[in-house]
Amino acid sequence: MVKVLQLCAVDFTAYHLLRPLGLGLREAGFEVVFCCSPGEGLDLLAKEGFETRAVPIARNYNVALHGRSFAALLRLMRRERFAIVHAHTPVAGLIGRAAARIARVPVTAYTAHGFYFHEGMSRPVHALFAGLERAAASWSDVVFVQSREDYEDALRLRIAPPRKLVHIGNGVDPVRFGAKLHAAAAARFREEHGIGSSPVAGFIGRIVREKGAVDFVRAAAAVKREAPGTKFVMVGDPLPSDRDSCFDEIVRLRGELGLGGDLVLAGYRKDVPEILASFDLFALPSRREGMPRALLEAMATGLPVVATNIRGCREEVRNGETGFLVPPRDPAALAGAMVRMLRSRALMSRMGEGGRARVLERFDERRIVALQVRHLDALARAKGQK
Repeated sequence: MVKVLQLCAVDFTAYHLLRPLGLGLREAGFEVVFCCSPGEGLDLLAKEGFETRAVPIARNYNVALHGRSFAALLRLMRRERFAIVHAHTPVAGLIGRAAARIARVPVTAYTAHGFYFHEGMSRPVHALFAGLERAAASWSDVVFVQSREDYEDALRLRIAPPRKLVHIGNGVDPVRFGAKLHAAAAARFREEHGIGSSPVAGFIGRIVREKGAVDFVRAAAAVKREAPGTKFVMVGDPLPSDRDSCFDEIVRLRGELGLGGDLVLAGYRKDVPEILASFDLFALPSRREGMPRALLEAMATGLPVVATNIRGCREEVRNGETGFLVPPRDPAALAGAMVRMLRSRALMSRMGEGGRARVLERFDERRIVALQVRHLDALARAKGQK
């Protein structure tokens, strides 16, 4: 049996983003091992029968910590002799691929969920991170890229030769999402938070500035003035490694802006499909993204969406058809788009139906997983591992 290591920095990523790939690989006959920093997500994967290995991997610039993580990964790879190391997320991707090269792992793969370098960086910093990606790609047999714009940038910047780059997109399981499918649970969530039959504008994601969490709250205050009676729900927490204190600011703004009980801070929840079914529209005002899964989950539910006009988001959302795209860092524009939707049930219904159809057509998780499994299987065979 071919042994493959799925490697990332944090347990949240391992469980919520990589689990479907792990299931697909296991069904295809691979032995799958997950490795990341210790946490509940890793424990949940173990309960589902996956082998797990805990190696602390920091999400910061502490070179000493990264050195310790590198040494631990190198020992792990030499000891367990994986046929494939498949790395994810920037830090784990860099040190993991370096360790795999030194450990002589037959196949090394990387998925760019969103390159760390982006247009908002200064030219020297952009060049530094692009150079690191270029070096790590030289140690890789394949680089899967989710965003089409990231894929084109990787070609333009010569991150890797075309033969190594594969654009895979992103996806969700549409079977798990749908307003009618979870109507009873959605009604209970509304009752639990005193929402009743009021229209709901929702946000699900890490509560950090990068995701536009503060922008959502400021927009909510403007929407409340134009569309009285609207409720706002934020689901999520900052990760311990996020180093972002904006949650405290959001709590303060809730009072200062007069939102009070109209803004529900629901915290981290595992019942995302059910909660999405309680929303009337979904907003993701991110400032930087790779290829956001939250938008796809909302669209699969049949919700109209408002997102920022940045890479990843504009690949998923058809402006004016499945939702609206607005400038990043612009709460007024975000509020205007939400108000426009809330004033027309017909518009929201049409956009929601269009969004779900788009997910079924282009963003079905099963196709994304199958594509990666085929590539990894072919590489394993080419390296004599099957």
